Amino acid sequence: MSNLHLISRRAFVGGMSASLIACASPRLTSTTNTADVIVIGAGLAGLHATKQIENAGYKVLLIEGSGRIGGRLHTLDDLPGSPDAGGIQIGAGYKRFHAIADELAVERYVPPPSPRGSLYHIGGALLTAQQWPEAAQNKLTAREKTTPPDRLFFSYLKDLPRLENVADWMEPEAQAIDIPLRQYLKDQGASGEALRLINANLNGNSIDTQSALHMARSLAIFRAGGSPIRYVRGGSQRMTDAMAAALKSDILLDSPVKAIADAGSGVALSLGDGRQFRARQVICTAPFSALRSMDVQADLPNSLRTTIARLPYTRASFAYISATEPFWQNDGLPETIWSDDPILGRVFVLGDNPAMVKVWLNGPSADLVDAMDDASAGAAIIRKIEEARPSAVGKLKLLRMFSWQKNPFARGIYHHIGAGQSPTLAQAAQYSGQRLHFAGEHLAQQSSGIEGALESGARAAEHVLTML
Repeated sequence: MSNLHLISRRAFVGGMSASLIACASPRLTSTTNTADVIVIGAGLAGLHATKQIENAGYKVLLIEGSGRIGGRLHTLDDLPGSPDAGGIQIGAGYKRFHAIADELAVERYVPPPSPRGSLYHIGGALLTAQQWPEAAQNKLTAREKTTPPDRLFFSYLKDLPRLENVADWMEPEAQAIDIPLRQYLKDQGASGEALRLINANLNGNSIDTQSALHMARSLAIFRAGGSPIRYVRGGSQRMTDAMAAALKSDILLDSPVKAIADAGSGVALSLGDGRQFRARQVICTAPFSALRSMDVQADLPNSLRTTIARLPYTRASFAYISATEPFWQNDGLPETIWSDDPILGRVFVLGDNPAMVKVWLNGPSADLVDAMDDASAGAAIIRKIEEARPSAVGKLKLLRMFSWQKNPFARGIYHHIGAGQSPTLAQAAQYSGQRLHFAGEHLAQQSSGIEGALESGARAAEHVLTML
């Protein structure tokens, strides 16, 4: 039986099983438990936690607000080539991921080497790396001029204090670099133009709000991760599909949680459609950006409540564009475009057959296209690509716009440490509840992203098992 059929059999939204469960718990004050444990969120953290608790012999109900399994592992199977909109790269050091993938026979592969170098579109001009140092559009200082725009950031991070262990980001000593990236970069001598270019395509929202400690943690994770990088065959969502298919527990889709109440002897949930559920223990893996829309009635420490309210998530919007031919093979220029134009950002080639590109916009640039309807945003982006790369003229068609911050169950692609937020985030990551617990990539201590979600889900499940 296919994964889809297995999930559909258990995803009983609106069916008789859901009705019976709802009748068993008509009020938040009911003492009847729906399950031993309810897990909120069917992404990596929720699926992994569910499996661990299920294996220990307890009854688990997995509740997902959206209509799909996978969370921020999201493969766009409706598009040619099934490109990924969420997590893609699997590091060699992702031990949990690889162990689960091996067990479930999820195939991974080493992708071909990425093309070296970028084509630069700066101040409206098209430039190669060789042309950049002497270009009129190069307003950098003498010491910066020879560094290409997409390498400026890392050229200034080389002197960032090094974390010997990834978890050292939680130590009080690390707070010395828990300062805005702009401040750190200026202290390193970055010019105003360098700051502008770095901010143009930051993997975050702004150098004014993102912490330099976030980058120190990211570099430590990168060093610990090893190589080679692998991808999941058929798209990253094949992993969460397989994890869901391996569960025996019921999965409730299209069931957004409205309220969570710790009643002392258990935890009660109220869904947006009025259904009520209750369990001895609850693990919530929703991103904090989405959790903010839920009414959480529980005695939580101030550090956790502050982190839930303020933890930043990177705003990211993508345009998936098909081409009548792989024009990048015909003009002798690098495949990737790196632009300071707020509506162009970075352009990546997804493949030659079918010929497709992906435009990646972060922060204010994502806000800019999100304010348009999809057709207008796509047309504006295509015009910019054609201006930047004449070989693309007349060959492009928008397939889909995709916004993570428009997704009410994500509200961003991934979290980052906001400047000055490391102490409260560290406390939140180490918090262990009595009945209500939290997990997700945002609470990982040793990892980030895909592996971080599994790490956090495993830790929450292990703690819950000590409470049952």
